[in-house]
Amino acid sequence: MHLSTHPTSYPTRYQEIAAKLEQELRQHYRCGDYLPAEQQLAARFEVNRHTLRRAIDQLVEKGWVQRRQGVGVLVLMRPFDYPLNAQARFSQ
Repeated sequence: MHLSTHPTSYPTRYQEIAAKLEQELRQHYRCGDYLPAEQQLAARFEVNRHTLRRAIDQLVEKGWVQRRQGVGVLVLMRPFDYPLNAQARFSQ
């Protein structure tokens, strides 16, 4: 029997949710909007709140949203992706 030591390349459930939410942010939300409450999103995706929070954490890390304690999850301006190479320089 052969057991692989390589991790699977399949996304986890929270990664799938984060990808779906990111797609929705691109299409349906604007800067200044708030996401639905965590409890509502968890029910919608049929996951517990811990899993949903991990998905939202990914969106926070990518710059899509910001958590506001006691208020909710605020949608920020869309992050910009500018690939830079080693020769790139900044100028004023």
